[in-house]
Amino acid sequence: MRRRQFYVLILVFGVSLTASHWSLTTAEEAVIEQYDGLQVIHLSGTPYELGYQHGTVLKAQVQASVRQILGYFRRYLKIPLVRSWAANWWLDRPWREAAPFVPSDYLEELRGLADGSGVPLRDLYRLHAIPDRTYSCANFAAWGRVTNGGRLIHLRNLDWNIDVGIQQFATVFVVHPKGKRAFINLGWAGFVGVLTGLNDAQLSIGQVGAETVDATFRGEPMVFLMRRVLEEADTLEEAATLIRQARRTVGVNYVMADAKARAGIILETTHREARVFEADDPAEHAVAYARPMPDAVFRADTAMDPRIRNRQLASHGDPRRPGLEPPSGSAYEVRYLGQAAGLEASLGYLDPVAAQEIAKTVAPNSNVQSVVFAWPEVWVANASGTTPAAQRPYLQLDAQTLLAPAN
Repeated sequence: MRRRQFYVLILVFGVSLTASHWSLTTAEEAVIEQYDGLQVIHLSGTPYELGYQHGTVLKAQVQASVRQILGYFRRYLKIPLVRSWAANWWLDRPWREAAPFVPSDYLEELRGLADGSGVPLRDLYRLHAIPDRTYSCANFAAWGRVTNGGRLIHLRNLDWNIDVGIQQFATVFVVHPKGKRAFINLGWAGFVGVLTGLNDAQLSIGQVGAETVDATFRGEPMVFLMRRVLEEADTLEEAATLIRQARRTVGVNYVMADAKARAGIILETTHREARVFEADDPAEHAVAYARPMPDAVFRADTAMDPRIRNRQLASHGDPRRPGLEPPSGSAYEVRYLGQAAGLEASLGYLDPVAAQEIAKTVAPNSNVQSVVFAWPEVWVANASGTTPAAQRPYLQLDAQTLLAPAN
């Protein structure tokens, strides 16, 4: 594996409009590494400094990323004469409703990102409104009797829309926020939220969007909740409590794993409901369409909790009809049942390579990212052109080395 490393010293200028003076702060060195073409960016400091470093080091990529992604949605909404306006409205509305609930640190980081990159802050807001508007994915965590040697292995497939082209801007951020836990965010240039990540307490997190009628944009967006888990939680209990106590927005099935404890959990959520499932959970044994097993948890978008399933549109749920509809469609039949079959077939010898094979089996053509966490190893693949991520080679990173404090 070829590795190149660069150090960039960034001066962060902050202007206060309420105080009659200028303030000058010197940020820590931003470290840029290249691992066989995958860029790894090390950021550290205050929220504004994190954003400014990100925007300055990746300026051209942030500009191109925002232009590409927002441009896709403007083309996608094929409304003659007003499609740009319609796309902006489609994203401005959820951000406007969510903004009062976004932690101030992330608003400050976005301000730094705008200042560093030259991208209008409003466009960055629009970019960060997209994840609560979209659904898909597959996740599992396995350990103990399922894996080779009992180590914990967490697979996360992010299935979104390969046509958007976000895979061109794939970036691994190693973040040392002042006063918080260090974490790795497997994301993209211009994006400060988390959809796939791991912290220095060996907690990893992924999610599956699960559309429900019990939803609102008046809450803390999923991508910031996931980031707070990495910055604040040391255990699965702390992670679950943080999400359960938050003012949530849309339906999400979270898959979280703790490599040091060799355990994982599922947290099914809607705006109002939240339910934790553990491995071989008795509650799942009461669900006809569930496939519980010891030492493993896994999900696509189908909820196993009856109250949550009753509110789902995902997997052909119909809240207007009495009773629970059996799930159908590719999310359940390919992603969920495919993970169950893959885990059962790998019982006792699941390792990162076998996990990658399961990822390949269940990944649709929309698979933009595939990650296997096997502390301290992180295996990551990103889509290229129209080739799904899980069909491409995985690059191995060492989380322990990446997260080590700088000398």
